[in-house]
Amino acid sequence: MYLVNTVERDKAEGIVADTYALVPAQIDIPVPMRLLSVSPGLMERQANMIRYFRHHDRLSPPLLASIRYVASEKFAYAPCAVFNHNLLRMQGMSEDDIASLSCKPAETPLDETESALLAFVTRAVNEPATVTRAHIEELVELGWRESDVVDAVQAASNMLGMSLMYRTFVRD
Repeated sequence: MYLVNTVERDKAEGIVADTYALVPAQIDIPVPMRLLSVSPGLMERQANMIRYFRHHDRLSPPLLASIRYVASEKFAYAPCAVFNHNLLRMQGMSEDDIASLSCKPAETPLDETESALLAFVTRAVNEPATVTRAHIEELVELGWRESDVVDAVQAASNMLGMSLMYRTFVRD
C-alpha cells in the first residue's frame, strides 16, 4: 500500500505515461517507478537515468543488474532485489551465481573485468572509506574509464535513495 497517491498505468499522462511506456505492458509497473509517479519531475529524472544506463556503451546489462542486486540487498530494498534477481535469472545466471555476487564477485559468470568492477562497487557499498586511488587505477589498467567506475557506483547509490523512499512511502 502506498501512503501517497500514485498514478496507475491506465490513468497516466505526460511524463508519467512516457516513463511507464519503458516497461513492457505484460509487466507490472515496478513499485519504485509507481511511487515516483507522485512527482513527475522526479519521475522524469529517473526515466532519464534508466535511459542513460540502458544505452551505456561499457556497462553491460548483466553487470548493471548485478550491481543493482548487490546494492539493493545491502540497502534492504526488497522490490529491486527481487526484480534484479529475476532479471539475472532471465539472463542465464544460476541461483548459486546470484548468491555469490556479494561475497565472491570473481566467481560469477561475469568476465574478469566486469567481476573486478563489481568487486569495487561491492567495496564502495560496504566500506566506501576503504576505497583508494590504487583501486581505481587497477580498474583503469583493466580497461575501464574513470567515468565507468563513477557510473557503476552511481548505479549502486541509486538503490540507497530509492530504498529510503520505499521504506518511507510504501507499506506491505
